[in-house]
Amino acid sequence: MLIKNERELLSFVKYSPIIIIVIISIIVNSLVYYQNERNLKKDLEFYKENYIKTNKQDIKLHVERILDLINKERVTLEIQLRQSLEQRVNEAYLAIDNIYKKFPNKREEELLQIIKESLRGIRFNDNRGYFTLTGMNGDIVMHPINSNYEGINIFKKTESNTINTLKTVINTLKKEDKTFTKIEWYKPNDTTQKYKKIAFYKLFKPLNIFIGTAEYLSDFEEYTKSKILEYIQNVTFGENGYVFVFDYEGKQLAHVKRSYVGQNRIDLKDSNGVYITKTIIEQAKKGPGYVSYVGTIMPATNKPAEKITYVLGLSDWKWAIASGFYTKDMYDYLEKKSIELEKINNSTYKRIVLISLFLSIILIFIALYISKILNKFFDEYKLQIEKEIQANRNKDMILYQQSKMASMGEMIGNIAHQWRQPLNLISTAASGMKLQDELGISTEKSKIASIDAILDSTQYLSKTIDDFRSFFNPNKEEIIVNSKAMYEKAIKLIEGRLKNHNIELEIELEEFEFETYENELIQALINIINNSVDALKDLDNNKNNRKIFISINRQNSNHLIIKNQNFQLENNKDYLYIRIKDNAGGISSNIIDKIFDAYFTTKHQTQGTGIGLYMTYQIIVKHLHGYIYANNETYTVDDKKYTGAKFVIIVPIHNKQK
Repeated sequence: MLIKNERELLSFVKYSPIIIIVIISIIVNSLVYYQNERNLKKDLEFYKENYIKTNKQDIKLHVERILDLINKERVTLEIQLRQSLEQRVNEAYLAIDNIYKKFPNKREEELLQIIKESLRGIRFNDNRGYFTLTGMNGDIVMHPINSNYEGINIFKKTESNTINTLKTVINTLKKEDKTFTKIEWYKPNDTTQKYKKIAFYKLFKPLNIFIGTAEYLSDFEEYTKSKILEYIQNVTFGENGYVFVFDYEGKQLAHVKRSYVGQNRIDLKDSNGVYITKTIIEQAKKGPGYVSYVGTIMPATNKPAEKITYVLGLSDWKWAIASGFYTKDMYDYLEKKSIELEKINNSTYKRIVLISLFLSIILIFIALYISKILNKFFDEYKLQIEKEIQANRNKDMILYQQSKMASMGEMIGNIAHQWRQPLNLISTAASGMKLQDELGISTEKSKIASIDAILDSTQYLSKTIDDFRSFFNPNKEEIIVNSKAMYEKAIKLIEGRLKNHNIELEIELEEFEFETYENELIQALINIINNSVDALKDLDNNKNNRKIFISINRQNSNHLIIKNQNFQLENNKDYLYIRIKDNAGGISSNIIDKIFDAYFTTKHQTQGTGIGLYMTYQIIVKHLHGYIYANNETYTVDDKKYTGAKFVIIVPIHNKQK
């Protein structure tokens, strides 16, 4: 031993704190220095991750803002177009109305001629827009693009779909004076396919004609695209941030460097051999995401630089919208942060060393002072400890003897219960043989039957003794146990108590084999059942309805929930799952958390030792490496509601040895 006597202990107490303080001080300072270095690396890594995360969110936000703008423009596209068409027609209507009022005495043909000449040359929407005049009977009064149509009835000149549309327009104008409609028609420079148009018509009742104009949706959409691209062209943020756009063919539609706009850059390749434009377009087609490459130009340096770019695709327009940030900015930022953190760490480390030195000196003086006090009071302290130890030993011996006597009393009672019927059979058989001899009616067959009965009863008595002796066997080795046989052994040992107190057992049992310390597990079951018996026997008003419900089966860990964080279930492993419930009303809420404590009991000192459930907890948790808990539960069996204590035992099942 390191400490051979009390004086060596005092020397150890006196000097060891000083040595320990010095060693701890050195270790702490070394750990602080090491930790500072680790923290520096972690902080830089954190700043790097945060920088990348923040900038990714930033570029994503700018791209999504552009998408929001496009979506808003697309939503209002038709609305704006309708408003524009209606405004133009209203202007033409006012012009016609002024002419009509200015020349009240002119004939209708003359008025129409003046109106036609006034409107024929008007163009708008980049010369795409013009006005038409049509009579309510379908006669084309004016068509600036195709003057050959004038004077022809449109119902005889055009296709059936268009005829139906115009009929609908005329019918609507008879009721509402104005209307919108959608038609499909050829473009002047493309007669191979039809394009969607939105048209607006307004009736001028005095002359029974309606003014109309229309616009191709695709043309207006192109106008909208050009406005959006012009806006994107001017979007910049930070020192090097901007948004750029490719179409799916590789044409640059928008870029901070305007000389790139209009170029096809599909074969653009960076210094690592990455096809930049192709990579961006492929990502746009797949969906929103990030790509990395060496950008062709960094605005702040006008040189190539590594870049992380967020890409978003607009499939119907076949646009790839993107924005990125340059990692060079990140490394410049991290270098500055590294210098700042090193200064902070060095300053902190110096302060910690000084504080550690100061505290070490104070602790050394305190240790010397305490060692003097310990030296003075050591003898008294030792005597006090010895007295307390002896008192606790005496207390433990008394409790142990009480528990032992209680167990022996229960064992004797159960043996007496098990022996009562066999002894009665032996007595009856012997008395019968004697009486038959005295009466002279004894036969060989009756004697053999009586002797067989006596032999069967004595064998039963012998087996009972073996069962009880096996239970008290101190041998603690894991053996293969049958769940049903284990339960029957446990119940047989306390059957007398159950019958004496008129307690009925309800059992749900799954039969299987497993390895365990059988006697210890039986002891745990008996302790819990005895606890329920003690609670039930005090229910004088419920003598005919005393029940204990026992469930023993095997459960997989995937179906079990454990609230105790100190006990962890192994994944996909089988466990012995035992539930014991009674209908004694439950355990008081103010003591339920204490029932597994040593020496805790609610019974009188002559009736309980307070170690039964404590021993059960030790067996399940310490020896069988399992889990046990208790709570109160209200449950229903056969349409009857019961309330009582519930004990749950969960024990790992080991694989059987072959």
